[in-house]
Amino acid sequence: MNNHPRALRRFENILKLTGPIARNTRLNLVTKYWMRALAKLTLLTNTGRQKNTVGDIADEWLRMFPKEINTLGKVRDNTAYAQVHANCPLVGSGDTHACFRMMEYDRALLKKIGGELTVIASRANPRVSGPCQVAIRKQGDKRADLIPAHLL
Repeated sequence: MNNHPRALRRFENILKLTGPIARNTRLNLVTKYWMRALAKLTLLTNTGRQKNTVGDIADEWLRMFPKEINTLGKVRDNTAYAQVHANCPLVGSGDTHACFRMMEYDRALLKKIGGELTVIASRANPRVSGPCQVAIRKQGDKRADLIPAHLL
């Protein structure tokens, strides 16, 4: 994605708009389709491409965002661990289900790239400090060892 400061402001403004919508459970379908539409636009704008290895999938996912938003940690056991540093309106809200709904954007991006995403620590949970923690695996990975943050 464009690393221009305007790209970061645009991304953060979309988050500010989407946060209240995601918190309203009556608007679940609106949130889901809004996030998927934004993901499609991002993939078109940034020419997102399908990748084959977990490392390449994670790198392609990172490329879809302004530079300041996400960082990649370790890749081990066919799982890429990353941190989300976005200025999210859900931080400390306790609404991890709204976080799950907003992360439909990332799941939609990764589906087209060839991966799957699980949020394993959400800053929407007031007990979580630091960035959100996510795990990325290849699409179709059958392991069930990651517990999504909204189910904790």
